[in-house]
Amino acid sequence: MTLRQIHQLIPFNRLFKLVLGMALVLQLVIITYNHFSGYHELHGFDALVLRIVRGVFYSMIAGFAIAYPDLFVIQHLNKSLQWSKGVLKRAVLQFTAMLIIATAVSSILTTFAHWVNSYPQGLQNVLFNNMLIYCVVNAFFMSILEAWIYFNDSTKEKVRSEKNRIIYEAQIRMEEEKNRYAKQLLEQEKRLNKHLEDEIKKREIITGQLKESREQLNSILTNLAGAAYRCYLDDHYTMKYISEKIYDITGYHASDFIGNDQLTFASIIHPDDQEFCRHRILQASMEKRHYEFEYRIIHKNGQEVWVNENGKGIYDEGEDLRFLDGIIIDISRRKEAEMDAKDSEKKYQDLLNLLPQPVFELNLQGEVVLSNKAGDAFFGSLPNDTNRRQSALDCFIPEDRPRIIENFKKSAHGIDTEPGEFTAIKIDGSLCPVMVFGNPIVRNGETVGRRGIIVDISERKKQEEKLIKAKKELERINNTLEKSVAERTKQLTEANTQLLKVQKENLQSQFEVLKQQVNPHFLFNSLNVLTSLIKIDPDLAESFTERLSKVYRYVLENKEKDLVSLSTELEFLYAYLFLLDIRFMKKLKINIKIDKVYHDYQILPIAIQLIIENAIKHNTFSRAQPLNIEIFVDNHQQLNIINNLNVRETKFVSTGVGLENIHRRYALVSDQSPEFTQTSEQFIARLPLLNPNKIETE
Repeated sequence: MTLRQIHQLIPFNRLFKLVLGMALVLQLVIITYNHFSGYHELHGFDALVLRIVRGVFYSMIAGFAIAYPDLFVIQHLNKSLQWSKGVLKRAVLQFTAMLIIATAVSSILTTFAHWVNSYPQGLQNVLFNNMLIYCVVNAFFMSILEAWIYFNDSTKEKVRSEKNRIIYEAQIRMEEEKNRYAKQLLEQEKRLNKHLEDEIKKREIITGQLKESREQLNSILTNLAGAAYRCYLDDHYTMKYISEKIYDITGYHASDFIGNDQLTFASIIHPDDQEFCRHRILQASMEKRHYEFEYRIIHKNGQEVWVNENGKGIYDEGEDLRFLDGIIIDISRRKEAEMDAKDSEKKYQDLLNLLPQPVFELNLQGEVVLSNKAGDAFFGSLPNDTNRRQSALDCFIPEDRPRIIENFKKSAHGIDTEPGEFTAIKIDGSLCPVMVFGNPIVRNGETVGRRGIIVDISERKKQEEKLIKAKKELERINNTLEKSVAERTKQLTEANTQLLKVQKENLQSQFEVLKQQVNPHFLFNSLNVLTSLIKIDPDLAESFTERLSKVYRYVLENKEKDLVSLSTELEFLYAYLFLLDIRFMKKLKINIKIDKVYHDYQILPIAIQLIIENAIKHNTFSRAQPLNIEIFVDNHQQLNIINNLNVRETKFVSTGVGLENIHRRYALVSDQSPEFTQTSEQFIARLPLLNPNKIETE
């Protein structure tokens, strides 16, 4: 316990007065007792004063030396053992502490005083007397301190109680005043609350309407295909607002552009397009009209992105431009699709230009909208002005036009038409017999025109005319019975020889015509498939174009050959089967099992393809019931081509390109003949494989 804490119990000035008073009283009692008892007589007034001063000084030292320990003991016992908890125990402990303190202090001070000025009576006698005196004095002194502290604590408690009472009464008065004022405030608050409730209800209605409007606006902006914006027409196109959709287009967040926080919108416009964009916007703003244009921006990842921007200027009452409002849409995929489509169309046109026969496309008005180089050479180049397109009817003689119109009407209704013979008018005005193959052009389930290919059959017609002349000559000779037998026999022999020669030439001509007519069958169907693939899958269309080019290259390279090796024919067949697989979507199953020992054997070119096309033409099939074709070589060195039968109900008109022609072609190159057999479940074609070492040449 510190002196400050002790002085909180009794202030120092009061403690000083108490010690001083007790020291004076004590010295007067001791001096008087010693003088009259003869223990220590005084000799004069000076001795009395000196004794009093010295005694008071020592007594005060002793008083303070006793007072502080006493106060410490009293304070400690008041905390740990109050009088109410144990009077006897407290009295014993406090009395014991008092004796110890008095004995210790008296011993120290008496010894010190004797050291300063020796007692004539001796230290022991004085020490014993002082101990008794100090014990009595300390008992009295501790009682005074205990009473003082008790009185002081009681006074403080009364003061504290009175203070608390006053504070309590003041609080009550304050609470009453507060309650009165609170009632006034409550009345006022009720009035304000009612008014506030009305205002809140109005604000809630307005807030709900505003929230709904914001949600509608956010929903509209979120579902927009592009980023909506409002900007200033300055050098940076400073954004006042732009929707977060801009992140999907540029890779930058909307907050990066607003107020040019991180970058300006002008900085991501492609350098080559910046002047173009500004010119279009300025021109539209001056004319107070909408603007729409396409340009490139630089994505955050460095790639170019094509966008379409559509907007208009917002003007104030003074007709001054304030903002630009618009929308920016990512059109990169559309641009890529357009480029892919252009590339595919170019490849498609290049492929058409490789064909020696004219290829054409007509619109619903019967006007020529597309042709290849052979078509341009046949009918003339297409005009650049779409309003001056040439009618397809002008390319044929008037007698054939009704049949052409009829076929075109069928195509307009999506009905396939059979190939027909017509007389065409070439660009030089000459007439040419042709065979026209055509089918409707269907896009998105709607017929938009007609596509076809034209085959020149002039040579075939010439051979037919020769046959007719030979027949007439033979009839004339047979009717001339008046002539001699020898002359008649000679003429008959000559005529027969000429007939055989003409027949052989006719067969050869039919073979050449056949090879020309084979091309339109699979080429025309393939072009239809290719047109659809260009729109759906440009990559697959490119592969399809490569295989189609390979097929047609084979036809062109082997056009003049009577026989080809089986391996060469198989290479052509695999490319052709790829086209069929794309065309019929897994509805065909073709299994080829041919040993390599037969790869050098000879076979008619395109013969296998004709038989497969014949099976496709005369049978119906689907994924559930596919057309199964087996191709293998039997023990008689014959190539077997076997397909299951599911005969179509619709009958096709023969064009002369078929099994009989294969018979005749084999007759031109070999004495072996093909065999064609049909059972209730299968159609079997057996084509002789000719050993290259045993082929007879004429």
